[in-house]
Amino acid sequence: MKIAPLLVAAAITPLVACTSVDEVINEQATIQPNEARIDFFANRGEAFDNQREFVKLMCFNKRPNGALILRDVEEGEHVLFVRASVINSDLPFGNEREAIVRLEANLEGGKRYSLNQTRDNLNMKVWLQETDTGVPVSEVVSTRVEYPQYVGDLRLQQCKEGTV
Repeated sequence: MKIAPLLVAAAITPLVACTSVDEVINEQATIQPNEARIDFFANRGEAFDNQREFVKLMCFNKRPNGALILRDVEEGEHVLFVRASVINSDLPFGNEREAIVRLEANLEGGKRYSLNQTRDNLNMKVWLQETDTGVPVSEVVSTRVEYPQYVGDLRLQQCKEGTV
């Protein structure tokens, strides 16, 4: 009978899976004392609002990177290039607007930081803040989100100038 081993496997799998998930969560929650963690900003809109807003690091390993994930960086002085975007899913063409912002910050090891923004129509303010206290650790940069334009190698040059 092949059903008995299948039932045993089905009964044991949740026990093993829960242990693995706890270990992964604890590992992700731990920030090394010589590193700082930078979190992205994501506002996926209300139930009937079709606008989504994101603020994320534009670079990783000094190259453009579009990933929407947490980044652990070395403590100390940093030049960060950040991509802020507004996506409107109601519009059929040209539904995304963006702005690239340069932030400078001195990050302490063992702390978590969050990118944040406020927006009034196309005008946006972007900054990096300490997650626990909400205190800004960079200047608040005013910008305007616009349709993306072809910029050649500019993004690569910006990433090479940055520290992440």
